[in-house]
Amino acid sequence: MEAVDSDTSQWVTDELEESTRPSTSRGIAGSIKTKEFDSILYGPVVDYSFRNLETLSDCVKLTPRTGFRPNEYTENKKLKSCSLRLSHNRLCDLSGLQQVLIQCTKLQILNLHGNQISELYEVDKLASLPHLRSLTLHGNPLELVKGYRSYVVGIVPQLKSLDYSTITKQDRSTATILKSFTKRKHVARRKYDD
Repeated sequence: MEAVDSDTSQWVTDELEESTRPSTSRGIAGSIKTKEFDSILYGPVVDYSFRNLETLSDCVKLTPRTGFRPNEYTENKKLKSCSLRLSHNRLCDLSGLQQVLIQCTKLQILNLHGNQISELYEVDKLASLPHLRSLTLHGNPLELVKGYRSYVVGIVPQLKSLDYSTITKQDRSTATILKSFTKRKHVARRKYDD
């Protein structure tokens, strides 16, 4: 009985070590403790989630929550973070985004899920974020719009992950086709209107 228990405990120990070790089989690092790992890799998370914010300019007035590590600031009073959480608020649009982004340096992760953003064109404002790699928008009314995923990937082509799902070659291909189709459609409409 004791031999089984020691074997079982050794197996559990080995599994825990293996599961918390970053994955080498994928191009990105992954582990069970993703939040802690992201905090180490990208700096402390700037967290404005669950604040009942109606506009992004409200963020400037608030102090972000601290996570595992306290927020760090540059000499210019900018937050040293690549990750911004604005999830589960009452945001309807992304106006004022530049005011918030001025606070963060080289934003790579942006969480906007669980808000009330309903217009797909609001995503156009994210095109100005050259370092953005991960974006969450699920739980917003705009995700119900046909072609939502392809549109977002077309507007922010450097994304690696959308709504916690890796962007595939098929997603990129569909986004390219959709983008070229919409460009031709708008050009044709303009020529017709003239």
